[in-house]
Amino acid sequence: MASIMVAVGLTIAAAGFAGYYVLQAMVHMVRQVKQVFQSLSKSAFSGALLPIKGK
Repeated sequence: MASIMVAVGLTIAAAGFAGYYVLQAMVHMVRQVKQVFQSLSKSAFSGALLPIKGK
């Protein structure tokens, strides 16, 4: 019975550590995605709202 409790505890601890590292990776990816969108909005769409000449 005690070995089952130890195994359950170690599994919960492993899941906690894995979750922590997944969340840290997601935070890093969100920062990178925000930077990509900011650079795209400055370069790719900068001239999209210019008026059309001749109309």
